[in-house]
Amino acid sequence: MRFITGLKNLSKKTILMIIVLLFIIAWFLFILSHLFITSNVFRFVVVYFIGFLAGFTFVLLVLSLIFDIDKRKKVLVLIAIILTVPLVYLFSVIQILHFLFPFCLFANLVLTAFFAFKFCIDTSTTLDDWLYKKKSSRKFTRILEFILFLLLSVFLVIFTIRFFKSSSNPGIQNLANVFLILVLIDMILFAFVLFRFIFIQKFSAYISLFYLLAFIYMLYVVISLLADVIFLNSIGYNFFSFFIDLFLFLYIIGSIFERVEYIKDKIKILGADTIALFVILMKTVVQINRIQMDLGIIPVVDIIDQLLYELQVLLFFFAIFTLLIGLYTIFAHKEGKSSKK
Repeated sequence: MRFITGLKNLSKKTILMIIVLLFIIAWFLFILSHLFITSNVFRFVVVYFIGFLAGFTFVLLVLSLIFDIDKRKKVLVLIAIILTVPLVYLFSVIQILHFLFPFCLFANLVLTAFFAFKFCIDTSTTLDDWLYKKKSSRKFTRILEFILFLLLSVFLVIFTIRFFKSSSNPGIQNLANVFLILVLIDMILFAFVLFRFIFIQKFSAYISLFYLLAFIYMLYVVISLLADVIFLNSIGYNFFSFFIDLFLFLYIIGSIFERVEYIKDKIKILGADTIALFVILMKTVVQINRIQMDLGIIPVVDIIDQLLYELQVLLFFFAIFTLLIGLYTIFAHKEGKSSKK
């Protein structure tokens, strides 16, 4: 996948690579503090570690808007370190994070929804393009691709909706409506696939795999909200969720650095470094909030409201991207030719 090329490009940028690794370490330490290490001292150490990393990332982000990090990395890092300590203290005194968090949370959810959609559409079109290039067998294999993944999607949709509808909890029953909305969007996309096939004689065989991947992602998002209720022991799922979220994070960062030149051409004032620092800062602020939840600093009622808000925003934008960009892709995608933009 092309995002791996982006991660290789990132590995050449020492400062950003160190920041990414420190963020992943801090993220993993948070998981440990949540599941195994009950000491509040350890948790507060994790908070200060992540807080310092957020402050350093913020300073470097501002500097990257003015200077080229690659050309003046030593000087900029030194300035960032010097400014980070007073900045973190200032943030803690006037509680800037309290005002910054809603924006970071919203931006994080929208970016996550977009790149989750992007992964689903890129994976499905990449497989279809590969099958299309096999001229001798592409008719059979692409028809098989379409039917097989469509049957799997239908089976999973029916099973999932029945599972949620069979619950005695009205709230869980209502979650079935989330999947019904996705089914409606899929039917709209399917109608345009048929339209394209009838009038243009082009077959978007990838659509059924996209259905399957999109549904699995939405199911994952919903289950993540209910993990503590569904699983008697959610430790295993929490680690599974950590690796899924980590993959998405690396996919976002890799996708950014895979298109460095494209970003320079299209977004003149922002480079890939600046965008990557923003993504890291945004997720760091969100992780600080997660730790505050774990420490009981945030009331339980507010936690529930925030989780429901996250679920609604994430699924709403994922559905919007699926409908709008999905329709565009049906007509714009040329079989056997992956987009280079």
